[in-house]
Amino acid sequence: MVEANIETARLYLRPISRADRDALLLLDTDSEVRHFFPEGALTPWHIEQEIERFISEWAYFKFGMFSVFEKKTHQLIGRGGFAKLNSGEIEMGFLFLKERWGQGFATEVSIALLEWAKTHIPTDRIVAFAPLNHLASLRVIEKSGMTFFKQDDYQDIPCAFYEKKM
Repeated sequence: MVEANIETARLYLRPISRADRDALLLLDTDSEVRHFFPEGALTPWHIEQEIERFISEWAYFKFGMFSVFEKKTHQLIGRGGFAKLNSGEIEMGFLFLKERWGQGFATEVSIALLEWAKTHIPTDRIVAFAPLNHLASLRVIEKSGMTFFKQDDYQDIPCAFYEKKM
């Protein structure tokens, strides 16, 4: 079995589980948190489906989405991790409760995820992308050491794409 727990100075991460449902409801039903996602805020039914997909991806790929907890409070404050895109590329992404924005958690998680990927995901690179007008996410991606490689549309939204060689 893959060692799937990650610890940073302020956070700990573990694979998403069904036990995270209530906290993920707070995160994914918030229209402000999901403003830049094409589908917007999710319904409880969609969140249940997403949790099942995350669990299946861990079982199949041996990597996936993590729940992110603050060590000090033991509260789930977001999620971050990996997904396999239709192109076959591995994408890194993150999402945090809005009251945790601007505290450096996304950068801390992104750096830790990329470090974990080096020894746990068999790929030569990880990609990340965000809409061109989502400046906060683009800054996090750059601060985590990823390099811009193209501008393209994703689901009809102009995005900046970055990569990190493994």
